Amino acid sequence: MPSPVSRPVSEGSRLRSGAVAVAGGQAAYLSVGSGGVPVLLLHGFAGDRLTWQFNLSALSARRRAIAVDLPGHGGSTADVGSGRVADFAPWLVEFLDGLELPRVHLVGHSMGGYVARELAALVPGRVASLTLLSSAGLGTPFDLDFLRRAIAPVDVAEGRACAERLFAGPSPLIPRFAEVLHAQGGDPVRRAGLERIIERSFAAHAYGGPPVDWSAYRMPIQVLWGRADRIIPLPPPDRLPPAAPFRVFDNAGHLPHIEAASPVTAAIRTFLDGCDDPQSAELTRP
Repeated sequence: MPSPVSRPVSEGSRLRSGAVAVAGGQAAYLSVGSGGVPVLLLHGFAGDRLTWQFNLSALSARRRAIAVDLPGHGGSTADVGSGRVADFAPWLVEFLDGLELPRVHLVGHSMGGYVARELAALVPGRVASLTLLSSAGLGTPFDLDFLRRAIAPVDVAEGRACAERLFAGPSPLIPRFAEVLHAQGGDPVRRAGLERIIERSFAAHAYGGPPVDWSAYRMPIQVLWGRADRIIPLPPPDRLPPAAPFRVFDNAGHLPHIEAASPVTAAIRTFLDGCDDPQSAELTRP
């Protein structure tokens, strides 16, 4: 992945890496900034904390911003347990405890959105807000065949075909994404963990699943999506949280936080700042 975007500001805004000991192994993370109600960023399936490199610095203007590798991904433990996404939520509670973070805003992309929603349901008092970005787990259809191909491309050419499907159009990042996907597919431990997640969490609902009971979520929620998403297409209104802001970004596919980094990051910042203001937060409640 390309180097993180940086901005020449204070020492507190330097990007730092770290790890927290949790059950089954470590949780690796990146952190930048300090103060405020922190924001925790959760990446998508087969991604890692570096997928937030275009967003972390800007999100740290008024708060600490943290991107963690989920189990089976990046520098975190290779142990995915049962492979059920819901089981990543208590793992994240341990992570929050390890960093002594009593309350955070959550931003989750794709599978990370699914995990964020599970965490918000498990410990609602510790979640200040929920931003779902091209989120899995809403009960809408998605491209299961893509997931299976992406974790085991037979060569760099197939890795490139998978990478191209993530984007709305040509991107200078596609060759690097292709290389990373191909390299990951050559790691049998990593591949086995991702296969388990697919079969235990996604395979049964490729053509749709049960709707979310949004009444269980009392924190402010917003939903962001790329108009040209070919992995998880735009959800119908009846699958979205009632009255929650829903923004669609043109010229973006399944990676709007990369393809439309500036407007997506601005939308997240504005939402988080509003949620920190009790009057504004009340207006965004579902």
